[in-house]
Amino acid sequence: MKTVYLETELPTDADRVWGAMQYAGTFLYLCRGIFGIPALSGRTEPMRIGERGSAWLWGLHLIPLYRHTIHVVEVDEESRTVRTNEGGGILRTWNHTLHVEPIGDRRCRYSDRIDIDAGFLTPVAAEAATAIFRYRQRRWHKLVDKHLLPEGPAYTRG
Repeated sequence: MKTVYLETELPTDADRVWGAMQYAGTFLYLCRGIFGIPALSGRTEPMRIGERGSAWLWGLHLIPLYRHTIHVVEVDEESRTVRTNEGGGILRTWNHTLHVEPIGDRRCRYSDRIDIDAGFLTPVAAEAATAIFRYRQRRWHKLVDKHLLPEGPAYTRG
């Protein structure tokens, strides 16, 4: 088992990010360009504790990679934390903790922690996870700028 941890500071309040974290549309936006899960398209309800699902994960939105399984084990509004147990393909374990916390006026810290077990390929999977989550956190900055700034979206400002 290997743990990957990445965090980033976002220029908005934690409640805005927390609200977005709970929706499949946010996940699809954050991963767009790397992979997609077409089965999530059109889903509008937030994640719920106990939900389970399995769907094809598509690399570059073109190549079916494997069936990915997810179990939502925690959605804690008070701590602004979501935890999932996931896996599929070479991934025996992919336990993901998403968390956001306020760090000042109109600023928050968003983090991803992933515990990975892919057998002898765990080091490779951990490197891939690091790259994917760096990309996702850059996309968080774009999402905040476009839609989650306290003063409104960037396109509405002069």
